[in-house]
Amino acid sequence: MNKKISHKKIIEENEYDGDQDARDLLQNIRKKLESSAALNGGFDRLLFKIDGIEKSQVEISEKVGKIHEAIYNPDDGLFARIASNRASQIEAVTKIEKQLIEFSSWKQQYDEEDESCEKEADEIQEKIIRIEKTMDDIEKFQAMVFSVTKWLAAAIAGAGFSYLAEVVYRLGK
Repeated sequence: MNKKISHKKIIEENEYDGDQDARDLLQNIRKKLESSAALNGGFDRLLFKIDGIEKSQVEISEKVGKIHEAIYNPDDGLFARIASNRASQIEAVTKIEKQLIEFSSWKQQYDEEDESCEKEADEIQEKIIRIEKTMDDIEKFQAMVFSVTKWLAAAIAGAGFSYLAEVVYRLGK
């Protein structure tokens, strides 16, 4: 019986120790549950944050939709504006190219006319030089003719005087 008591006592001690261990374990679990952020409002905060994320995603989705509309709208979108600007730029460039072609042809005509004017001016200058030479030659010829005429007149006058003197001398004899 002694053995039974001690065995019983041992079992009771073990049970007590087991109960104590179970209590300690439950106490530890309780403390962990009470100190757990997830269980003490953590899930609520997590749900609140998820709710905020959902709202943000809805806002982002709306903004992306607006951006998509602003970019791809066929009438007012960015690509439509770019296409419109590109078309107007092409039109402006085409107009400028036409003006450049016209200007180039005008310049070519002007250069050709300028060359012909320069040739005409050179020809006129050559004619003026020839006329000046001719005038110089005419003046020299005129001076020579005047000189010859003067000497001829002097010779004729001298001959006329001589003849007259001879006629008077013969008449006087």
